[in-house]
Amino acid sequence: MTDFEGIVSLQNINSIKSLSEEQKRDGFLSANFSAEQFSAMNDNLAVIVAVQDNEIEAFLCASTIEFNESFALPKTMIETFPLAKYESKPLTDWQVCIAGPVCIDVSVRGQGILKKLYERLYQVAANSYELAVVFVDLDNTRSIAAHKKVGMQVLTEFSFNARRYVIMAGKMTST
Repeated sequence: MTDFEGIVSLQNINSIKSLSEEQKRDGFLSANFSAEQFSAMNDNLAVIVAVQDNEIEAFLCASTIEFNESFALPKTMIETFPLAKYESKPLTDWQVCIAGPVCIDVSVRGQGILKKLYERLYQVAANSYELAVVFVDLDNTRSIAAHKKVGMQVLTEFSFNARRYVIMAGKMTST
């Protein structure tokens, strides 16, 4: 199995479509991608993975605004950038990359893996980008809390297909 197939497998287990209401309270993914799309994200900017015993335990994707404009949900988020302000400047005034999707296997959540994934992303992308921007379903309170814990701030909300999302952003600081 390639890394991208392993990412798809972890994604599918944690998809909003695959989880019970109770399981969704522990976090979920709003969109699904193919192995080819994950590979394209990696080629575009980065896919960071956490591996244990040859199994993918977590992943964090990052890609450019241009890459994301071909997908309806992130495109809708990008359209709100002039209204979303970080340190009183709209996101359109910053060099930003889009972070996400991000997923951590339920068996290893709460162990600081999200922080490590973002630290690695910042190491590879901080020279080109000032901010990492992510959208999270408003019902995904665990993910919102986890992103706040790694230093991201909620900037604004937007709607897509009758669901509400928050836009969060954090400064890229290489460590």
